Amino acid sequence: MDNFSTYQGALDIFSRVNCISERENCIIGAIVDFSKSSEFTASMIGNAFGPAGWLVGDVIGKERDLRTSRIYEYLFVLFNFTEVGVGIMPLKGGGLKLNPEKQSPDYDGFIFYYYQELSNITAKNYYGIRKSVKAITITLINGKKLHFNANMAEKTMPYQESGMTYFVSRYQK
Repeated sequence: MDNFSTYQGALDIFSRVNCISERENCIIGAIVDFSKSSEFTASMIGNAFGPAGWLVGDVIGKERDLRTSRIYEYLFVLFNFTEVGVGIMPLKGGGLKLNPEKQSPDYDGFIFYYYQELSNITAKNYYGIRKSVKAITITLINGKKLHFNANMAEKTMPYQESGMTYFVSRYQK
């Protein structure tokens, strides 16, 4: 079983999909931000406006999901930021936080974006004040946005802190 609890294990996972670089591999784990998905939009509008709101919210949310990615099918991901692009490895399995014992990579769901396909990558403090969690947004040239949240440190992934420190130094807004 693939285990991303060590940097080498995470590197091995990305090497299976040819997403490693000789010079730069910044591997971090993140949580997919579901507040940007159709289900969340439908429930928020539905709770406010009843059954008609559920229908309207579902349409609005699905429209937004079509503009984003199927990454919202997952709860957790691993990133590898290389010098040519970003690899996103979805993690299947349960739990409330990143846990290599409960989650495994979904190689069929792997996505790679070259930097030429991206218009922006940003990292901001969560809700503008919480420095230990970063809100990450990846914007594609076509306007699609992918939203994630990442802790600066993860107990089960010791390499997270060094990866996030490097990532934040490049993309913090």
